[in-house]
Amino acid sequence: MVQMAAALAAKGVATTPRRAKLLEVLLASEHHPSVGEIHRDLKIFFPSTSLATIYNTIELLKETGQVLEIEFSGAANRYDGRRPTPHPHVICLECDRIEDLHGVKPNESLKTISAETGYKIVRERTDYYGVCPQCNGKKGTP
Repeated sequence: MVQMAAALAAKGVATTPRRAKLLEVLLASEHHPSVGEIHRDLKIFFPSTSLATIYNTIELLKETGQVLEIEFSGAANRYDGRRPTPHPHVICLECDRIEDLHGVKPNESLKTISAETGYKIVRERTDYYGVCPQCNGKKGTP
């Protein structure tokens, strides 16, 4: 949380008790919360918390590399404050559960992709989609 607070301070943003709780929620979450989920959790402690405060704070954290945004078309974006650098995920198509994959490397290096395409690569994203064990169990499938 200290790094996140320092990143906000470098942008001239004070770490108020409300923002400190937001940082805590991001760092404590293993399931990559959406802004709506963060808002729900913060309202328990700070009932007047606005969505704008959350969006603005997350935007600053993204700019400073403290939060990884996982974008979805047709669904709410999710945020990872525990591992803010690009890394692969496995995502359940049934319940939208997102888990980090440890030890899995993308198929090609950024240098190779850059050399082959002429693109200056600035970020990457590798995700795998399937049905999680819990949802598989609900369907009675192996």
